[in-house]
Amino acid sequence: MTDLYERAIRLALTLYKGALSPFIGRQCRFTPTCSEYAADVLIGHGPVAGAKLALGRLCRCRPMAAWGYDPPPPGPRAGDRRWKCEG
Repeated sequence: MTDLYERAIRLALTLYKGALSPFIGRQCRFTPTCSEYAADVLIGHGPVAGAKLALGRLCRCRPMAAWGYDPPPPGPRAGDRRWKCEG
């Protein structure tokens, strides 16, 4: 089921980049772009936490705001060891 979810998110990103992005233009102030960031956090953190992170990123993307490299935080679905109980 997770594989299907990830493929759906990646397909949506590909469709967005092919259909809408050329008309909107390169407007994102961050690397990776906001759409790539959203896809990564939706896959890595799940739909609820990923949506919160993606919305927070979109709110930071405004004129006169900071810009530059802003990678998505590693999440439990991305294999981040900090999120798993050990012992």
